[in-house]
Amino acid sequence: MKKCPNCGALMENGVNFCTKCGNDLRSITLEKEPEQATTATEKTAPVVAEVNQQHVNSGSYLQNYWEWLVESWKHPAASNLTAQSWYGWLTILIEDVLFVTGLYFFAKSVITGAIGLVNHFGVDTRGWGNFDISFSIVFRVFLIVLIFQVIVIASHFAAYKFIYDEQVHLLDFVNRGIHASNLNLILTVIFFLLMVLGLNSIRFTLFLVLLLFVLFFIGQEVALLANDGARRDKAYGALLAFGIIFVCSLIMNSLIYNSVLRSVFNQIISGFNGSM
Repeated sequence: MKKCPNCGALMENGVNFCTKCGNDLRSITLEKEPEQATTATEKTAPVVAEVNQQHVNSGSYLQNYWEWLVESWKHPAASNLTAQSWYGWLTILIEDVLFVTGLYFFAKSVITGAIGLVNHFGVDTRGWGNFDISFSIVFRVFLIVLIFQVIVIASHFAAYKFIYDEQVHLLDFVNRGIHASNLNLILTVIFFLLMVLGLNSIRFTLFLVLLLFVLFFIGQEVALLANDGARRDKAYGALLAFGIIFVCSLIMNSLIYNSVLRSVFNQIISGFNGSM
């Protein structure tokens, strides 16, 4: 393109006189067009870099989360890595999904064994084999487990503020407690695999479930009592936490019976009546 020095109009390369003002353009040097391509490249480059950075960030988030897990397995009570605020809750959700799914397979195995036992005594069990636990019941169990964990964490968080009388972010406190009990993630994976494979004797299953809950409580106790600088007695803080858990557990007891156990019993009875 040629630019008229008189009026500033842009002309094609083959034009010798400005079509607007008539100025002679034969001695005008052509403007280089590759600069436009360079400009376009410069505009595109940040977009490509931003997309690549997003992929890098996604990979680094997962890598950092994995490093946080590994460090928690090596040193549960001492965290030297900076944790994202979502690490603790993500770990809780992964554990709960695996745990509840494992319970589903365990319950199916127990029901199948019970049907076989009843059949051994001559009871007609035709049609009982079609019995299955509905998704709504599994989802309710998941919610109950999650709510119970929220109650335990919230009670220890309240006790922490009572003991130390300082401001602490809830998500940071959750990360501390889960970091101290992250062995639960390994045990939950083992529990899930054993339940899926059918290696689920009742005594051993109850032992694993109890161990999972004990480790979860230990992690919360570490987050509550491991720090220095207490303003009030730590024993009273621990009592406060367990008092809140006790009251909330009484409320949850009726919730568990009304929402889960009664649904399971009704489903079993309806299934048995339908097979008779």
